[in-house]
Amino acid sequence: MLGSKIKTALQASILFTFGFWLLFFFSEGELFSFFLIVVFLYCLFGNVIYGIPVSLLSEFLTRNLAIWRFPASALFHTFLAAVTYFIMEGFAYYAVIAAVLFFLVDEWRKWDREMPGGRRITLNTAGFLIACLLPAGFFWMLQQADLEEKTHDLYLIPKEYAGQVRIVHEIENAPAPETEGEYDVFRVNDRGYAITSLPQSEGYIEDLYYYVDDKGKREPIPDSCISHGGAGGVQGDGYDYSYTYFSVGCEEEIADQGNGPGIEDILYEEGLINQTFD
Repeated sequence: MLGSKIKTALQASILFTFGFWLLFFFSEGELFSFFLIVVFLYCLFGNVIYGIPVSLLSEFLTRNLAIWRFPASALFHTFLAAVTYFIMEGFAYYAVIAAVLFFLVDEWRKWDREMPGGRRITLNTAGFLIACLLPAGFFWMLQQADLEEKTHDLYLIPKEYAGQVRIVHEIENAPAPETEGEYDVFRVNDRGYAITSLPQSEGYIEDLYYYVDDKGKREPIPDSCISHGGAGGVQGDGYDYSYTYFSVGCEEEIADQGNGPGIEDILYEEGLINQTFD
């Protein structure tokens, strides 16, 4: 029986990886990535240490059931996989899909031994396609959900400032966060940075950028004058800070940007570290 379960784990891992490959191929247009090997090995490892013991336990617990054996076993597999949400939240969705695939492949192998030849070929083909499309469709939905998540940050930048803007996040003694509607407000100083207690925003960028004069009058900054940067982090003895950055400047200004302070200089100015580094 253990040998049969190992074959099930191997087949389920191949199907899981193939579904991932379908998504990878249609989204990236590439035929191969080393990442797929990593996906296969992780899935196989999970199926061996989780799928096989759970499957053996499920068969033991449901051995006396007749009509309800299939749904009871399916619920048992998926419920224990869903419990991983409390252990590894980011992998729980993948664990559930892997568990469902393991269960279906295991049942498929049982039915396969009892079916006549023609029906076996038909159902095997249909089962293979469904099993491949299941993870691919699931991952596609996850990808779409990630794309739909949007950032809502509003940046107030001193008028005529041109250069890189840095926002240092999750600073405990930072000023209380401001909001305007659904937007978090970041007031950038004339040195080109701001500190905040808020974490970094994630998702599709839908931020607003304004120049602000001494009287508080706002002027929208055109998208063409914003160069999106990214995120970074800095670690040292007793500290670990993250920051985001972008550049602001139009036409000739963007080619001759002001030199704002480096991240260590910002931390030093704010009293968050004791020295700067050249």
